[in-house]
Amino acid sequence: MEIDEAIDGDLIAQLGFLSLGSRFRRLGERLQTGVSELAGLEGIALNPAQFPILVALEQGPRTVGALARRLDLSQPGITRGIGKLVTEGLVEPVESDGDQRLSTFALSAAGQDLLARIRKRIFPLVQRAVAELCEGPADDLLGHLTRLDHALAKTPFEQRLRAMRNQGSGA
Repeated sequence: MEIDEAIDGDLIAQLGFLSLGSRFRRLGERLQTGVSELAGLEGIALNPAQFPILVALEQGPRTVGALARRLDLSQPGITRGIGKLVTEGLVEPVESDGDQRLSTFALSAAGQDLLARIRKRIFPLVQRAVAELCEGPADDLLGHLTRLDHALAKTPFEQRLRAMRNQGSGA
């Protein structure tokens, strides 16, 4: 099946604004898959969805509630993410009173080292690849989403990131 035929048969795209949330979710999943693969190639086993928690903690210790507000994510989601990061030794509790929403967490030395690697090896490639995908008129949201769908159907995000990594652009 040709790429254009695949997109033309894409009901989510055809529904336009009616399925905007589903379209964003799908694009997000495609991008997340690419970043996850790139992280794996770099020996980073962390889920990219947890990168923002590390970045927020780089600014100093925070409670789960403060992280949830800073990242505009749910407290249960942050609590799960913090739990995984603590288990991995990347984040450590600083203060605790038994209520994890009020417990304060900070990056461990290992978390600081990992974040430095992520900033050096992952962020530049992701920034460049997404910027290339987003080129085009800014005032045509559905048209832009169609261009993104076409571009990601033709060359998946993980393939774009892998190519950039192999070109040595992430150093």
